[in-house]
Amino acid sequence: MASGLYYITGDEVHAGDRVQHGDNFATVVFAGDGTDEELAPGYEDYTGSDRGVVICDDDGDVRSIGEPDDRLSLVDRG
Repeated sequence: MASGLYYITGDEVHAGDRVQHGDNFATVVFAGDGTDEELAPGYEDYTGSDRGVVICDDDGDVRSIGEPDDRLSLVDRG
């Protein structure tokens, strides 16, 4: 399924992607454009969320970052 969101490199954002956001490494747990969405297992509570990306960093902190920007980079496709 497509998320409709893209990294600055043009790669599409997908749930499960390993990313770096600023100085933090994290995993994308939700990616959606308001119509299509992808969720990582265990994050079903985000179903129907607005457009944006939700990440879970290595410390377990979950944050919504809205639209991908130049601070969000793909490290590895999950």
